[in-house]
Amino acid sequence: MKNKKTVKEFAELQYKNHQNLTTRMNLWSYGSNPESFQKWIFSNIQIQEYERVLELGCGTGQLWIENIKNIPSTCSIILSDFSKEMLSKAKENIQPLNLPIKFEIIDAEKIPYPNQIFDVVIGCHMLYHIPNIQKALISINRILKSGGRFISTTISQQHIRELKDFLSEFGLYSEERMNLFSEFRNETGREVLKPFFSEIKFYEYINQVNITSVDPLMSYIESLFPMEEFPDYQEKKVEVEEAIVKILEKRSKFKVTGISGLFEAKKPIIAYNS
Repeated sequence: MKNKKTVKEFAELQYKNHQNLTTRMNLWSYGSNPESFQKWIFSNIQIQEYERVLELGCGTGQLWIENIKNIPSTCSIILSDFSKEMLSKAKENIQPLNLPIKFEIIDAEKIPYPNQIFDVVIGCHMLYHIPNIQKALISINRILKSGGRFISTTISQQHIRELKDFLSEFGLYSEERMNLFSEFRNETGREVLKPFFSEIKFYEYINQVNITSVDPLMSYIESLFPMEEFPDYQEKKVEVEEAIVKILEKRSKFKVTGISGLFEAKKPIIAYNS
């Protein structure tokens, strides 16, 4: 059983502003996959004209910034996040683009909209930050129209395995750390979604990064260990950095493999008797 309070508090700590998210996204810009993750997600969402769309956990709004040319002008789009400061950053990034988008602070467990009003709900890399996923999925299912789609992305249990193994050598990564996340991964997502949705499809995205300098990797690692939750990391920071330098001197690169996935789940079509 996960510590629900810890899951919530850790998410609030990690994403009280946009810095950690921006730092992590920057690492993947060094990747070998020619298609960015945001463009790949959008190609699978396939938003249609006149659809009503809600994104939960929109972060800095990068999904919409990178796909501005492919957003139907007739859509009604609401971007939301639980973090006021994160949502402010999304507004700052997106409002100058003159897109048909509104912004709301929303708790995914208690979505404040009437039943069956959205054609698409999107949740990118956010379900595992929700203490009660089942409660959130009930709320998402409720606001989706009959036949509506829930698009959710997550990571594999093997995501950044090389980095996890490296950090384990310093006692900085363990299964106990995973108690700070709820269970929703590539390997488990279908079973989590199955009670609430039908026609579940899954797509995998792999992006291997070969880091050749210390700074991008150290910045990424530091974003994983906020001082308030991991004071021990500060004591080992110099040691970790020195170890990375030695790896780069020996191999010329530090390989990190990102493995993400996207689930497209449809709300069952409700048949009404005439």
